[in-house]
Amino acid sequence: MDLSNLSSNWKRLQQTLPKASPASQSKPANPLKRKSSSEQQNGVQKQIPVQKHKAHATNSSSSLPPPKKRRMDDRYHSDFPGASTIIPRKDQPNPAALLTPSPLHPDIPNEGLSATATPGKYVALDCEMVGIGPTPDQDSQLARVSLVNYHGHQLYDSYVLPVVPITDYRTHVSGITPLALENARPFNVVQKEVAALLEDRILVGHALKNDLSALIMPHPKRDIRDTSRYPKFKELAMGKTPALRKLVDQLLGLKIQAGEHSSVEDARATMVLFRLEKEGFEAEAVRRFGRQLVAVKVDGEGAEEGPSKKKKKKKKKKKKKKKT
Repeated sequence: MDLSNLSSNWKRLQQTLPKASPASQSKPANPLKRKSSSEQQNGVQKQIPVQKHKAHATNSSSSLPPPKKRRMDDRYHSDFPGASTIIPRKDQPNPAALLTPSPLHPDIPNEGLSATATPGKYVALDCEMVGIGPTPDQDSQLARVSLVNYHGHQLYDSYVLPVVPITDYRTHVSGITPLALENARPFNVVQKEVAALLEDRILVGHALKNDLSALIMPHPKRDIRDTSRYPKFKELAMGKTPALRKLVDQLLGLKIQAGEHSSVEDARATMVLFRLEKEGFEAEAVRRFGRQLVAVKVDGEGAEEGPSKKKKKKKKKKKKKKKT
């Protein structure tokens, strides 16, 4: 072997080693680059959700599922903005049962005063009208009056003899027929009997202004609970006067007034609606008229708040001056 050639080859190898050393020294730099690239990847990962979120926001109409349509009764869920919450209490009886006549207190048409049911603190009223005069669709006259107690038992039901001739019986709505009025009672008799039942009691009904006007009868405003004027119920009709049929459908899930109306059924339905929101009705009455506390013993209703009796002021006896 030629050593001179070997040494010259070695020298050439040594000359190439310094050039290769930066490459060998760059090896630790490579991990740094990989580290920086991994850091960059981590940074990107942190930003990826943001970028995806932005893209998601810009294309929300295509990526998000379509919003669910709300039903009218969804307004009573607490997640609806500005909505009132109406939740039946656990001790609240089944509405369908409350709208069904009791076997112990059956509905007897034109019975007059019930022989079995007794009134309590709350009574519900409803009337049926017939048309009179040349514009029977506008002018009305009382034809039937019905009252139920707090439990929905029929307290009173009577057809009413017409004071002026009837030009439209409105049978398809009122259920009144000429045959039904053959045994009707005179208006003044019905008016007197109804007034006795309403005295010192809380009157429940729907659009009671019309019923009281037909009866030509006043009633203290503080003792009226009108389901057509209750704020929470009016929300269902967007602030307008709600129809009784729609309230019963939306809040109780029941159908009434499908054909001819029954004043007994309508009175019973208003009482069920009142019982659903009894605390709210009473709070509204307190807000408007102030609190009046009196223990009233009523049938099956317990001691309730009622109209207070004014206490008589005791007169102070004047001391007689002694004669000097």
